[in-house]
Amino acid sequence: MTGGNFPFNASGVVSKNDGAVEVASSSLFQDSPPAMSGETIEYKLIISNPQGFHLRPMAAFAEVANRFQSNVTVSKEDKHVNGKSPLELMFLAAEQGSELTVRVTGPDAADALKALVNLMATMTAEQENPEEPPLPRKG
Repeated sequence: MTGGNFPFNASGVVSKNDGAVEVASSSLFQDSPPAMSGETIEYKLIISNPQGFHLRPMAAFAEVANRFQSNVTVSKEDKHVNGKSPLELMFLAAEQGSELTVRVTGPDAADALKALVNLMATMTAEQENPEEPPLPRKG
């Protein structure tokens, strides 16, 4: 799926309906039993923000990931980093159009992935519907 100004678009998870952003239904998010400690679930995301995956969304992503026991790994091509570390997320250098894979392993993996997807959808909505008008350009 394309569109949106925030750095995440997830095929099959984030969808737009008349300008609203919602989490699409998926078997992963409907009455899923908790993932067993060895089970890994993953999701692919496309960076859509012209600024790429930059510090503010990285920090928010890591903050949400740290609320869960599960391990969160984010990958871009052959680079794999800890999704709970904004510093490590910076090493991905994910520009607009980059594909990231989020892998979550642990006892609360489904809840963690759901929270991360909800974060992405919420931040996308905030970018599309800012409460404050943008500052005028200088010059």
